[in-house]
Amino acid sequence: MVLSWENIDSLEDFKITYLLYQEGKNINQISKIRNMKIDDVNRDIIKYKQLLNQTKHKNKTIIDILLEEDKDSRTDIINSLNENELNNVKKLLYKRILVEKNVDDLIILLWICGELKDCRLLDIIHTCSKHPHGGVRRMSYSAMGKIGSDKSIDYLHKGLIDAKPQVRQYSAKSLCKIGNEITLKKLKNLINNPNEKEYVKRAFLEAIDILENIKNKN
Repeated sequence: MVLSWENIDSLEDFKITYLLYQEGKNINQISKIRNMKIDDVNRDIIKYKQLLNQTKHKNKTIIDILLEEDKDSRTDIINSLNENELNNVKKLLYKRILVEKNVDDLIILLWICGELKDCRLLDIIHTCSKHPHGGVRRMSYSAMGKIGSDKSIDYLHKGLIDAKPQVRQYSAKSLCKIGNEITLKKLKNLINNPNEKEYVKRAFLEAIDILENIKNKN
């Protein structure tokens, strides 16, 4: 049913609330117009938005939905999932990455891997760090840093000498969390490269400072 004042007699209460919201009324105004508590107005608006999403996402997998949403919405969806739903997402995610050909979608899928922070996804993330597209490699190294497993150190060391400067930068940022003595030596050697980009050198220096501080505390 089209949401309009013409069929107001057939509209449920929460849809009337949303119709006012759609017209540009703010929450306080709607509260006064409808003689409702502000919390109830917010609940009505959320309820209608959920209804819109259900219609929009009908017959789509959770992975398809996550790919369509913006970053904030993806985060909200992930945070709303229970343990069983998260496990299902991880299984679908792994399978999708194996066959995904679209670079932009693959980058988002790897971002999701990082947000989920599950070591069981590392095998597929490590494989993607060898992808020919720099953006995919960059996001692979970013996901490794978020998961924070020392199983990724050797891969991240390779990222420090990647052909793409942003990939080198992201590798250094991720190594801030899981780097070791070998990492420090590599970074100190690389920082002297006169041809390195300044923003990459800053990432290297930051990683060196963090790792040396950790070393001194231990």
